[in-house]
Amino acid sequence: MTTPGLRVVPDGLRALAQRCEQLAGQVAVTPPTMTAPSWQSSGAAATAVSAGAGRVGKVLASRMQATAAKLTVAANDFEAMDDGGAAALAAVGLSAPAGGFPNVDGGAGGLGLPG
Repeated sequence: MTTPGLRVVPDGLRALAQRCEQLAGQVAVTPPTMTAPSWQSSGAAATAVSAGAGRVGKVLASRMQATAAKLTVAANDFEAMDDGGAAALAAVGLSAPAGGFPNVDGGAGGLGLPG
């Protein structure tokens, strides 16, 4: 069983990178701090949870921004590879003589060609 070829759309990768950046801005929001009397254990617990959530949000935002940067680089790399391949194919078309190369079978090795 063969797998289908990889199809990459650079604009799609850039759109995903942009969405990651947007979401990173939303998860990096610092929750409001609470003030509660020191003798109230639930207030201290809520403050600790809030601080922990803020740290987690910053870590997630950082990872999402790193992913967005990698997606942008990948989009640029795929696009450059496609452009390079297109240029190479265009160059092949320009270098071949109009009637083809004399005494060259085109890679068929003479198989199935009239002699």
